[in-house]
Amino acid sequence: MRIRVLGLVVVASIALACGQVAALLEPAPADLLQKANTNLKAAKTTHLDGTGSFALKGGFSFTFDFKMSGDAEVPDKARLNIQLNLFGQDVTAESITVAGKTYSKDTSSPSGGWHEAAANDPTQGGMLDPLGQADLSAVLNVKEVDRPDVDGRKTRHLSYTADTTKLVEKMSAAAASSSFRPTNPSGSGEVWIRVDDNQIVRQLVKLSFDIEGDLGLPIATGATASPAKASFEIGFDLKYSHIGEPITPSITAPATVAPTPVRTALPLPSGLRTPTPSPTR
Repeated sequence: MRIRVLGLVVVASIALACGQVAALLEPAPADLLQKANTNLKAAKTTHLDGTGSFALKGGFSFTFDFKMSGDAEVPDKARLNIQLNLFGQDVTAESITVAGKTYSKDTSSPSGGWHEAAANDPTQGGMLDPLGQADLSAVLNVKEVDRPDVDGRKTRHLSYTADTTKLVEKMSAAAASSSFRPTNPSGSGEVWIRVDDNQIVRQLVKLSFDIEGDLGLPIATGATASPAKASFEIGFDLKYSHIGEPITPSITAPATVAPTPVRTALPLPSGLRTPTPSPTR
């Protein structure tokens, strides 16, 4: 009996020691995040499925949620299908991002056709590109949250905050306009990284910032067009799959691109419309 008890104690001690060694050998949260970031860049390709939200708060305010799916090739290519409901109107659009340029096509519009998104339009340009949030090389305060299973595989769930200096630089570069001035930025995120291969399988991003300057937003008559000051809130919840698999067809810029059209003004909700004065007789 004593021999059996001694044997159980030895086995338990070995198991505990192995667990402690494994804990010492596994990377710290910040190191794991950088390793996963490097792995995603090395894999080069991924399929994306996700949801998002966009809110503008200022003289003219609105919010909308959207769904997206498509493929991305690190570091600067993406092809996405986006569905959203804006003021009761269902809109389906496609976008292609290549080397910092975003091309969009409203598939619900009879005119169709690809055009390059306006550089200072935050609803169409690089600031709403989820691929722009995939680079995690300059994040801060990385912490481990928990270790849930995702699709039957163990993950480490981490949280982080964005480097606001880098965030402003990225937004200003995406706008490519000296009149576009983002201020008071803040950003945070969460990632779920598979333990067995250190690949990111989900990413949650929240960004907010204030804007001064030309926002490029076409606002209907009755509101201050393209307000000079506003606050933006943007969020993404992205799921990564088919990591490292070939993308067919390959992501390239559209063969034919029309000039950027003059966009139709956004319809105002009834509560924000200014009554049209009656003509003087």
